[in-house]
Amino acid sequence: MADQQAFFDLLDIMETEKLVEPKRFFDLMRSTFSIANLLYLDVDVPTAGFFIHRLHHTFSARSLTTYVDKRYQRIDPILRMTLGSVRPVDWATARKLHPDSEPLFSAATQLGLGLEGVTLPLATHTRRLAFLAIQSDIPADEWPAYRRCHLRDFQLLANLFHASLLESDSRIELTEQCAKALTHRETEVLGWAAAGKSYWEIGTILGISERTVRFFMTNTRRKLNVVSNTQAVAQAVRRDLIPTF
Repeated sequence: MADQQAFFDLLDIMETEKLVEPKRFFDLMRSTFSIANLLYLDVDVPTAGFFIHRLHHTFSARSLTTYVDKRYQRIDPILRMTLGSVRPVDWATARKLHPDSEPLFSAATQLGLGLEGVTLPLATHTRRLAFLAIQSDIPADEWPAYRRCHLRDFQLLANLFHASLLESDSRIELTEQCAKALTHRETEVLGWAAAGKSYWEIGTILGISERTVRFFMTNTRRKLNVVSNTQAVAQAVRRDLIPTF
């Protein structure tokens, strides 16, 4: 069982940091709860198949290659039960309900993976699937008690992690939308600023007042969601928004 203080420390990190990188989150989860492996997946689910937005995991490359090469997704009962579900999917329950999935679990055993685990569906848009899968090496007879003790913590932390990634996407999209709204004159001013020109020099080059140059630069910083000219230039260069002189 996990130490409660360790859980609260992890919860504080998830609630205060804007974005917890997947590797850091996985490391914290494994050390806090003695979890063997985790997998986070965020995909579109069109008729033709999956389109992966994000895939992060701690499983070995061999495990993932075996799953894909053998096309176990066709018989994976956990994946089947997670689609369209809001309830956690216990792996042992899924295995019992779908006997045709036995080759998948046999392969997992051969790879040295424990068969106890739970998959947590996460909130998504229509025709999209996201979940956090947690695999444990805890003995089968101890798993029910372990799961009952920690399932609520797992769900809360999974939701916070998923939300931080979605919020990061929203911030990037908002910045990109603002960047696209830069006017021709603003990109000119920013381009000359990137070339190292002062406000006075930019005004002379463009035939406008220094005050007007300051006005354009203020607008540019606001649209790019930055606080300094240096940051504005860096964002513009990274997004290929300004001409090179």
